[in-house]
Amino acid sequence: MIGHQSNANSKGQDWERERLRNFIDIHPSLPVYRFALIAGVSRITIANFLDGKEVMRVTLIKIAKAMGISIDKLRQPISDQEYMELRQEEKA
Repeated sequence: MIGHQSNANSKGQDWERERLRNFIDIHPSLPVYRFALIAGVSRITIANFLDGKEVMRVTLIKIAKAMGISIDKLRQPISDQEYMELRQEEKA
């Protein structure tokens, strides 16, 4: 069925979405449209992804590569230590 969404896949993309949001938040000079250019995907795809729509694995790989991390790291929740490091980086 076309409209069916797997819960496991959706949860994984929730973590990926949050990682991307944090990445964009700590890089204020990198708006969504510029990140999309770097990742090699359309800004509409990135905007839709951030709004909760699922994207294909190929798109997630491009997002991870643009962020400088692996697809496995993109799928993991952000640890407390990593969150603190991001906040310190944001303040610097």
